[in-house]
Amino acid sequence: MNEKGWGLTSLGFRRPTYVELLDALEYKARELFGSTANLTVRSPLGLFLRIYAWMLNILFSVLEDVYNSRFVDTAVGTSLLNLGRAIGLRVLPAQKATGYLTVTGPPGTLIPAGWLAETAAGIQFYAVTDTEIKAAGTALIPAMAVEKGPYGNVEAGTVTTITNPGAVAGLESVTNQKPFTGGRERETDEEYRDRYYISVDYAGGVNADAIRAALLQEVEGIMEAKVFENDTDFEDEHGLPPHSIEAIVYGGLESDIARVIYDKLGTGIQTKGDIVVPIITLSGNTKDIRFNRPHPVPIYVQITNLSTDGNFPKDGNNRLIAAVVQYIGNRESGGVGVGEILYHQKLPAVLYAVPGVLDFDVYLGTDPDNLQMENIRVDSRSKVVTDEGKVSIVE
Repeated sequence: MNEKGWGLTSLGFRRPTYVELLDALEYKARELFGSTANLTVRSPLGLFLRIYAWMLNILFSVLEDVYNSRFVDTAVGTSLLNLGRAIGLRVLPAQKATGYLTVTGPPGTLIPAGWLAETAAGIQFYAVTDTEIKAAGTALIPAMAVEKGPYGNVEAGTVTTITNPGAVAGLESVTNQKPFTGGRERETDEEYRDRYYISVDYAGGVNADAIRAALLQEVEGIMEAKVFENDTDFEDEHGLPPHSIEAIVYGGLESDIARVIYDKLGTGIQTKGDIVVPIITLSGNTKDIRFNRPHPVPIYVQITNLSTDGNFPKDGNNRLIAAVVQYIGNRESGGVGVGEILYHQKLPAVLYAVPGVLDFDVYLGTDPDNLQMENIRVDSRSKVVTDEGKVSIVE
């Protein structure tokens, strides 16, 4: 460590300020040229020292960036991505929103992959696989947004237009009974850094953490995943069989989820779940991969005694409702995840984010006729959900 305590020290790297550098240079100049040396801002020597201090300040800044690039907490950009590659972690590119379309038409009609439907605003979605309309006259089609980005995350019931009605004859209607989710921009440094810490087991094996990390990394549209493991010889208290795993996955296409679980599954390990997806192995055999979606717990929210000022927008009520729906439904935006408690006292912060809100009372519960100012607790395999129809504002 140098006598000034700059650069690499026992406490890490310390970058001196421009003022510290200039003071040190002026001290050395007086030592060499005498105490009467003219070091003012307009003197030749003073100008030279200030230019040199400025150059040294830039140099120390570069050295500090080089030092910080070695650590996940402080690395940015390419340096951070290079650290992630050491454990097999790749940055998530911009992703397309995924979901399901319900199409009504004559039984037996084949809807080909690539068939398009869209919202009133022109946001288009295409069928991922060929799907045949069943005897009941409907087909549930896995679909994906045409363009990448969060704008594809549309609400339920908004995809209602068949883009090219003549492409498949006889179709009567299309809708999405559930929202499309998972659309996003390219992963930011902060998001990548957070995922680095939950993915440290990814390169090292086939345990529950490795399967969870693979799901989050490799499947588009997944907002959250939990993997429970029973490595004993007995069924556990949740009904998980011996030597088995249960994946709880929120978002993503079923086929993609099943493929990742199969790829990371250890030999002799069973999968448990209500969703069954057959996977064709390299040997030509078929193996059923099972997993679950979170059990939805519908939440009703009532906002009363709302007081606002002149900054409250004309669509303020709609904004309040949308803010509640977004918070409860979307873990990615800091909301409530699978198995997490819905804390009553966190809702006020969500509502106060709307301009002009002064005061209110908020009640919530699982029964619309019994709303309280209390937290909502769910089990580890459930998730609180809501929609605009379950959130009301009482004048």
